[in-house]
Amino acid sequence: MIGVDGGRCVRYHAKGSSCDRCAQWCPVEAIEIGPGQLRILPECIDCGVCMGACPSEALFLPGFSPLEFLLDFLQSGQDLISCRVNSLCLAGLHVEYLIAAGSVRRVVLDIGHCRECSIGAKALPLIEGNVAEANYILETIEGERIEMEELALEGGPERRRFLELFSAKGLARVRHNLDHGDGLHVALDSEGIQKIRQKEPPPKRKLLLAILEQKGPLQEYKYLENEHLTFISDKEIDESCDNCSLCYRICPTGALATDRRQSQILFESRLCLRCHLCHDVCPIDAIHLSRYFDTQDLFEPRAKPLATFEVLPCEDCGSPFTYLGGSKLCPRCQAEEDGARELWGLA
Repeated sequence: MIGVDGGRCVRYHAKGSSCDRCAQWCPVEAIEIGPGQLRILPECIDCGVCMGACPSEALFLPGFSPLEFLLDFLQSGQDLISCRVNSLCLAGLHVEYLIAAGSVRRVVLDIGHCRECSIGAKALPLIEGNVAEANYILETIEGERIEMEELALEGGPERRRFLELFSAKGLARVRHNLDHGDGLHVALDSEGIQKIRQKEPPPKRKLLLAILEQKGPLQEYKYLENEHLTFISDKEIDESCDNCSLCYRICPTGALATDRRQSQILFESRLCLRCHLCHDVCPIDAIHLSRYFDTQDLFEPRAKPLATFEVLPCEDCGSPFTYLGGSKLCPRCQAEEDGARELWGLA
């Protein structure tokens, strides 16, 4: 049964998260989503499609690591990835893994079985969408196009060994889940809370950035249209922002941050997962997607200021606060002042 790492799932970062990609793409409707939680139903067939849709890599198959699989694939010298030879469902490979692979060498995905597969109606559109997006990126960063071919292949000894290895690794870890007929309920434990606080990008992003850093800077960088991207973005903040701090406190990777004085909101787009969490928690809808994404951000770490604020010491308590005009009291002291004036009949 598919597992969920609550410390990575953005649903567990904030109850207001609108992310539902795993449930949207699950071909057997085995994922239920609620405020701040996920539930994996017994109908789960371990296809791994949800892994290729999850922005934060929170879903996993015990015994199978897409990161290890891709590293082994790149070292093997092969160019074919097929669910009938050496892989699970191709939809389980997130677009970032495809970009990482295409940045190194030619890759061919065998989709010859997809149209007759029992989950193909959901899996194939995700595969095609991931490949189209990967190629959109690869064409601008001097990578190799990901090819899709309908090959006439049959699973042989290599495929059987792959499945045996996967089953052997995963059996002990999933056995306890199979004893519960109501599926897998995921609770956020202390380890998950610690992961939330660490604010690290998932393995797929670390691999992609590591490969692109080795590839080196390009002679020319191009802009991509944000509307065609699903795994990364550039952002803007409008003048209505009051520096409430929710966006950068809740960002799962630290793509949104602030300086020591909390006088700026900074954004490092190459860390953005496009999970929409900052948009979901912003109480005044001040965060927006930019029209374009600069591919230079994939190769060079840089944090740009999205908003700058004046920070003053409170005239009463001396604590620094974001000054937006008017009274020079911090919000807490201003609330106390307003309460006192109401009691005195001066409000």
